[in-house]
Amino acid sequence: MNRKIAYSGIAATFIAVAAGAAFVYGGHVGASPDTESAEATEEPQGPPPAAVALAKVESRNLAPHSETPGTIVSIRDSRVSAATSAKVEWVAEVGAEVNEGDLIARLDPSDATFAKNDAEAELKRLNARAKYLDSLYKRYLGLGEEAGESEATLDEMRSNRDEAYQAVARARVALERAETNLSRTEVRAPFSGRVVSQETQIGEFATPGTELIRLVDTHHLEVTARAPVDLTQNIRPGATIRVANGVETLEGKVRTVVPVGDERSRMLEIRLELPAETSWYIGSAVRVHLPSAIPQRVTAVPRDALILRADRISVFVVGEDNLAKRVDVELGTAEGEFIEVMGDLEPGQNVVIRGGERLREGQPVTISQTRLRPSA
Repeated sequence: MNRKIAYSGIAATFIAVAAGAAFVYGGHVGASPDTESAEATEEPQGPPPAAVALAKVESRNLAPHSETPGTIVSIRDSRVSAATSAKVEWVAEVGAEVNEGDLIARLDPSDATFAKNDAEAELKRLNARAKYLDSLYKRYLGLGEEAGESEATLDEMRSNRDEAYQAVARARVALERAETNLSRTEVRAPFSGRVVSQETQIGEFATPGTELIRLVDTHHLEVTARAPVDLTQNIRPGATIRVANGVETLEGKVRTVVPVGDERSRMLEIRLELPAETSWYIGSAVRVHLPSAIPQRVTAVPRDALILRADRISVFVVGEDNLAKRVDVELGTAEGEFIEVMGDLEPGQNVVIRGGERLREGQPVTISQTRLRPSA
């Protein structure tokens, strides 16, 4: 009997503990109906907005290109020579930058000065003789028949006078030549540029044609390149051509296509003018991007806008709602930083050029930069 009472007490205690535990558990799980309702109505969170940079879809004239080597040259590269005979007294230093008309070499002026002084004296002598003969002729001519001079004598006097005046004219030419030779002892720059080399040294004797200095115009540069005839057919004077030296890329303007080709290589020379502020070194090698077909008007985007995947090529378009929309495209002609795209794109739309690698379809974006470029 006592054993049954003990068992009954233990059972009652177990039930009470279990009930309390159930009450505590229930209070923990479902004690706040409002909390359950709030959790049930909370919406799932999507990816946060991504910071992107944008550029415009453009309508541009593009054409496939081929590269050909070229060389930077100056439009004026002269080996300045002596124009008179004299000893070299001074030449400009290598590397000196000079303006047009500046002194770049000086020859000994002694002989030229002597020749000028002699020509001046001879001109004065002949001029005096011519005046005397003219005065004599006029005196006898004024006397008339009373002088008793025959017509033959008067004709001879007139002839002597005219010959004297011709001698004066020749003497003036000789003086001008002597003055010119004297001025040529100071050799001046025919154009602005830089002294590249001294072709003669102080103390040497120069004669007409002796090279003194090589002068190069370093401010007006051109590119010379050779290309096959089939490439030059698409090039016209005034067209712009991209030129790259490995570090920079510039737009050169076609000055001319020399219409005379090499009989062996069938190549024509192309000359491109570079911008005046170009600081590339003369003689350096460049790559010239020549169009291999006539440019066509196409829809183009910057290369940075392309998202390349194994199974697709796409771009992300951002509309007024600032949501990213993926558009699959096919590629066409490329030129510089732009490439033709064929797909559901229109000029003027915004495409992502930075931050598009991890974008998802429909993801909101924040615009950090919009690059605007005029359509070409």
